[in-house]
Amino acid sequence: MMRCYLSSRVLFAGCVLAVAGVVARGDAQTLEEGLDHPAGLGPITVKATDLDDVEIQAGLWEYTAADSQDGVDSVRAVVPNRSRSSLATSVTGPAVVSFWWKVSANNSFDKLYFRSGNNVDFISGTQAWQPRTFEVDTGNQPIEWLFERFSSLPVGGTGQAWIDQLVVTPIPNNPALQGAVETFAFNLHSTDWTAAPLDGAINSNVAKSGPVEPGDISTMVLQVEGPATISFRWGVASDPSDNSAFRFLVNHDSYESLTGTQSLQSRTFEVPPGTQRLKFLYERDGSSGDPFYEGPSEGYLDQLVITPFGESATLADAVDLPDGVYSNAWTRQTTTTHDGSDAAFASTPTAGAARRLYAKIPDGAGLLTFWTKTNIDPVNGLLRVLVDGATVLERNTIGDWQKTEINLDAGEDRLLEAILFRDASTNTSVSSAWLDEILFQPGVDNFQPDLGIGPRNKNLKGLGVVNASGAGQESMIRAKGRRPAGLYSIRFVNRSASDPDEFTVRGRWNDRDFEVFFVVKEGGKRLNYTAAFKAGLFSTIELDPGDSETHELWVVRKPEAKGKSHVLRATGRSTTSPGKIDTVRTKLKIAR
Repeated sequence: MMRCYLSSRVLFAGCVLAVAGVVARGDAQTLEEGLDHPAGLGPITVKATDLDDVEIQAGLWEYTAADSQDGVDSVRAVVPNRSRSSLATSVTGPAVVSFWWKVSANNSFDKLYFRSGNNVDFISGTQAWQPRTFEVDTGNQPIEWLFERFSSLPVGGTGQAWIDQLVVTPIPNNPALQGAVETFAFNLHSTDWTAAPLDGAINSNVAKSGPVEPGDISTMVLQVEGPATISFRWGVASDPSDNSAFRFLVNHDSYESLTGTQSLQSRTFEVPPGTQRLKFLYERDGSSGDPFYEGPSEGYLDQLVITPFGESATLADAVDLPDGVYSNAWTRQTTTTHDGSDAAFASTPTAGAARRLYAKIPDGAGLLTFWTKTNIDPVNGLLRVLVDGATVLERNTIGDWQKTEINLDAGEDRLLEAILFRDASTNTSVSSAWLDEILFQPGVDNFQPDLGIGPRNKNLKGLGVVNASGAGQESMIRAKGRRPAGLYSIRFVNRSASDPDEFTVRGRWNDRDFEVFFVVKEGGKRLNYTAAFKAGLFSTIELDPGDSETHELWVVRKPEAKGKSHVLRATGRSTTSPGKIDTVRTKLKIAR
């Protein structure tokens, strides 16, 4: 047994001094120690902010021995009113993440959250130590605890939260599940799915979801490298009163689901290039399902086939890219093209089909353009194009070639995905689509203000003409000496083909013999914004592509002025892309 001998100045190495719950050791205590050194934990980061996301130093998570579940130590955050503190790290899945947590706070305004992927849970008020368990999917998965306090007064609890005994338990591959679905090329992970006999299954066995109570889920996960075709047979045994569902998800996105009781049926999907996380999830609704239902409630999976497919140099040539194009449904053809050479083509001769093409896009900022043509029955067909998972085009008509432009910020692993759908309706029309001339121009964008100028309430000059000098965009007004004024309209048009934008506007002129007024109509009144116009501080509202905003310019000759003419230059500048400008000019001549 080690003994500690204290003098007034020395604490021998290796001894521990505990005073009022604070532990002093020869080495500093860490968050990892407070969490009990869970295996496979990534770097830990802590951050505290006020509710406006301004970082503060108070409230950071820290090691403590003052309170713990295991009687040794834990981590704690003591958070001020109206602030939040986070502890974030990562684990490698698939795995079971379990921990204990505790909170002392206001029941109505303060919460301690745990978040990982689609898993979100919280406790609030004053709660004793409680256990929690979650499953995380394959790959590197972020996890976070967030203690958030909206309290303005120190009412209810002490504003503290604790975490202890964090354990990360990997979920191993299950060969029995691999045999049940007839694939040994991909690992299958689950804590509760089993191999089970079922009539109509290949080799008489299926993978069956685990038993779940209302409000619970049962999952089986795997990871594949795309692009790949995923096909399987699945079925479900349940009852409408049970309000359960069997779902197939890719990267947390639900692709399709089954409900009720349905025998084994075939499904085929495609996944894009890159690492894809697949999940088969059976869930029972805990709020609207019948809590007394005791019949079967389970999902079945059979004959899982995963078929990767590689790049197509032929398709890359068809859409004018050097490489990085994938599809097992689109083809190159030379009959219908935009560039006169070739194009990618897809059709849907069968109902319930989705034909996909994937094209990798460079990561830098720039302008993406492509051309599409469609021959689609609007009742049951659709061409959808996505970039980075966001829809940028939908067409469901018979239409000629159409150009699409997209301004892209810098990104990583970017992908264009073209999908031709035909639903399972009784309509027998075959839908077709063409894709051509995919072009990415680094450092380019299509933002462009377009200014027009002219006598008030008459045709404007310069619309559709863009330059910085105002050449070809000058409006002349000849005024009589007894009425020495020119009243102009000035219009700002957003010529971006794809993005909203707003414009700052600046006017330049000589004040010696003439006065200038920049007039904005608002609420039925004319308001003077001349000072902002002259300083370059006036901004339009955000204009959608093709939309415009019109105001007035008044140029008035001063009494006793000698000058007989006046020129004003007005320049509009894109707020999003300040290098994009357009200039117009007014010219007023006073008759002698």
